[in-house]
Amino acid sequence: MKSKVVNLVCKVGDIILIRNYQSNGVNLGQHSFVVLSDESGQISGLSYDIICNVMSSFKNEEQREKKLRFPGNFPISHDDSEIEHNNGADGFIKTEQLYYFKKDKMDYMVIGCIKEEIFNLLLDFIEDELDVPLQDITDNL
Repeated sequence: MKSKVVNLVCKVGDIILIRNYQSNGVNLGQHSFVVLSDESGQISGLSYDIICNVMSSFKNEEQREKKLRFPGNFPISHDDSEIEHNNGADGFIKTEQLYYFKKDKMDYMVIGCIKEEIFNLLLDFIEDELDVPLQDITDNL
């Protein structure tokens, strides 16, 4: 059994690796997320203390073209972040999906961060340019 990493120092702009999470009732394995907010709050009567967007890498140019057709996918270059074991792959952030978590229920670790200017562009995109409804994913509370 793997030990649980409880790293209470993750902060806005960090990239975290979550070992197991749920999305719309489906159990999913390891994935990276960018932390949008580390302020506590409530949604639908449930408490949370972190909000994230999921990140994915492009497997090839065909997938890049396909994924960037979705208006909620924000492109990100491997140079836009500082990750401990950067694989050099470009990818995207699913900005329309807001994942709400409780840190004490997460098995995660901080693996890097997005550069400040790129993080600010991401926030501007979500606030000003995103032209699709936001989806609140509360399965992990």
